[in-house]
Amino acid sequence: MEKDNIISVIIPAYNASAYLSQCLECLLFQTYKSLEIIVVDDGSSDDTAKIAKQYPVRLIEQKNQGVSAARNAGINAATGQYIHFMDADDIVNLEFYEKMLYAALLSNADIACCGLVHERLPAVSFSYQDSILVSATEDKMRLTNVGNQGYSVKYLFKKSLLNQHQLNFDEDLQVAEDMVFSFKAVYWANKIVTVPGAIYNYKHRENSAMTTKGGLNRIDRRLKIQEAKRRRDIFAQENNIYIKGRPTKQDLDYKLFGIIPFFKKRIFDTGRIRWYLFGICVMQRKESA
Repeated sequence: MEKDNIISVIIPAYNASAYLSQCLECLLFQTYKSLEIIVVDDGSSDDTAKIAKQYPVRLIEQKNQGVSAARNAGINAATGQYIHFMDADDIVNLEFYEKMLYAALLSNADIACCGLVHERLPAVSFSYQDSILVSATEDKMRLTNVGNQGYSVKYLFKKSLLNQHQLNFDEDLQVAEDMVFSFKAVYWANKIVTVPGAIYNYKHRENSAMTTKGGLNRIDRRLKIQEAKRRRDIFAQENNIYIKGRPTKQDLDYKLFGIIPFFKKRIFDTGRIRWYLFGICVMQRKESA
């Protein structure tokens, strides 16, 4: 199985020197050994490239162009039959690729889908208890929840799927860039299989681009997410895909003078509760069982 089925693991890295070694060692100790590890150094100003050179990986160095361009460079360089995208500060369990590839080969599925542990947002963490195989569009969308969670790191993609549809990341999207890519891939996949026991650990780093505090950054990020959603929705409309929203148990709205909405309490089916002030989430917590 290993000789004929190389997996290309594409890791975009920007100033990732603090975490890259842990990520690479996690890959080198995998039970599945036929991995082509591609690190794309996206114009880092720290020791990212120097650290990558200490490991048996393919290193691509480019000027800073963003994560989408870095992933696309990895796709173009990949020689494997399967592709997995990984962030430089994350890790996977040691049987991850063995389980993912076995499931994909056994089912002849274009995409294998793993569980995910999200450190910052535990409510969106999930795992699969059973191996489920689906091919109908509605079933693929529901099973992966790709309309709401576009993380490309959840999937092992057959490279022929990406080649067939010339699927790349939109390089002018720097936030939620996975959303459009994963949505299209799931729609085009012949079949998708879920993989019990394969877990991607999405780490929370205080200094990462995704968690930077500050009003301007937050506003800019929100606008970029809206643009990614707009492009996702255009593709959905063109292909008659229904995107199911996240269900809620209850919304409680409070209005000034009975007219002006200013405060909302939203209780999700997952048990999460959020409070909004003038449309901005100001607090959230997980409801106790």
